[in-house]
Amino acid sequence: MADFPETVYWLALLQESGLRLNLLKPIVLRWCLTENRPLSELFQLTSLDLSATFGLPDADADRLLGVPKKLKIQAALLEKWKKEGIEPIIRTDSRYPRRLAFHLAPAMQPLVLWAQGNTPLLNQPAVTMLGQAGSSQPATEFVDELIAVLEEEQVGLVSGYARGLDRTTFEMMLATPHGFTVALLPMGLSAFAKTTNKLLSAVYGGRTVLVSPFAPDTPFDDKLAEARNLLIDHLALALLILESDDDAQARAVAAINRGLPVFVRQDTAANRELLGSGALLLTDPGEVIDWVQQALVDDAIQESEDESELESMPAPPLNVAPAAPPPAPDDDFSLRTDDVPPLDSDEALNLLGLGGDVPEVLRRKLEKRKSEE
Repeated sequence: MADFPETVYWLALLQESGLRLNLLKPIVLRWCLTENRPLSELFQLTSLDLSATFGLPDADADRLLGVPKKLKIQAALLEKWKKEGIEPIIRTDSRYPRRLAFHLAPAMQPLVLWAQGNTPLLNQPAVTMLGQAGSSQPATEFVDELIAVLEEEQVGLVSGYARGLDRTTFEMMLATPHGFTVALLPMGLSAFAKTTNKLLSAVYGGRTVLVSPFAPDTPFDDKLAEARNLLIDHLALALLILESDDDAQARAVAAINRGLPVFVRQDTAANRELLGSGALLLTDPGEVIDWVQQALVDDAIQESEDESELESMPAPPLNVAPAAPPPAPDDDFSLRTDDVPPLDSDEALNLLGLGGDVPEVLRRKLEKRKSEE
């Protein structure tokens, strides 16, 4: 078998095996994440090994072992996409968004994200703004102030780049001197490039990253937009509802149920149920920053605990088919909602540093608090 990059094996398995994703995903997650093995080694097993290890029927095991014959095809496609500035981020890549990895149920996590632009932005703090799809006039004094505060505190905007308020606020953020954005698209990146080149300057200027969980040539579909919204809401550190509609209401309820901060702009009859369920009335843009900082600390605590748990768990034996796990409740993947002892500035910085770079927005706040203490 010729030597190919690990990414090529992932793409070939997903695109060429002919096996359903709900069958492939548990295999890939167990082999590459739980057992920390390169996917390329999976194809060194025999059909009997695959059947015994993963409970695969013989026909499916044979299909899986036929994947290496397609590696050259995927390698050529990968080179083509790289020339377009598009690169895949597989689930084991360090650039994969940590919030999706830790807060989205494994069955819902994309095995591959396709990205174009400044990929480190995927792990920078960001919020999302929801509102009526037909509305495109949010440029009130309050929204201008909100965008300015987010830019000043280095908190970005994650968006679906949908028509109306979503796209307008996205473009308002890019119109600031230093604001940054993440655009999660309901179509492939090559297909999106055929519709507009409006974002290319922001992409190549490092101000935005375009992301899609769909292969580059995938055309737009309404169902893909719904799936894309789930990723947006798990990537964001807070949901800001500027103008309420049915879609925003449903997404807000789901976010509140898993402990994500949700802000509503107006105390209207439509928002009153959300306010009663735990949403916050957004009167001061500075409040958003405070909650974003707390969410960052909560993330660091949960990620540290989850990683410690995984390290202490023995990997299942390879020669025994694993028992089917019971359905995991949504709470297993929610943000922390229990009370934790307050941290001082040094403890918070040390804890956040365990996961890599500390977001600048939080570092400055903690250092300022430390000097005041």
